[in-house]
Amino acid sequence: MAKTSWWTARGKHLLYLMAALGMVFYALMRLEEGGAGAYFRLFWYSWLGFAAVIVAANVNMLLFVSEEKRRELARIKRAKRLNLERSLERRLAGGEKAKRIVRGRQ
Repeated sequence: MAKTSWWTARGKHLLYLMAALGMVFYALMRLEEGGAGAYFRLFWYSWLGFAAVIVAANVNMLLFVSEEKRRELARIKRAKRLNLERSLERRLAGGEKAKRIVRGRQ
């Protein structure tokens, strides 16, 4: 297997991390300018919570996930996609068979 460069392996997560941090800082600056209603604060705190989850996930991928673990996660994703594709094909094929039986053609 060919070795991947640092940018292809982790650059995407670094870019996402910088974007999420930018969103958090922008939100924190706007939080003080906004209204004082309860719904306003609820919206902003939930938005900041989601942004914090994004930041935490990308920091985790950058710092704590090894190349071996990354390959294992990619293998699992491929297997899940393949299982989904196969189940959809079975459903579509089963639907065609059911239509033929209803019409009297087996």
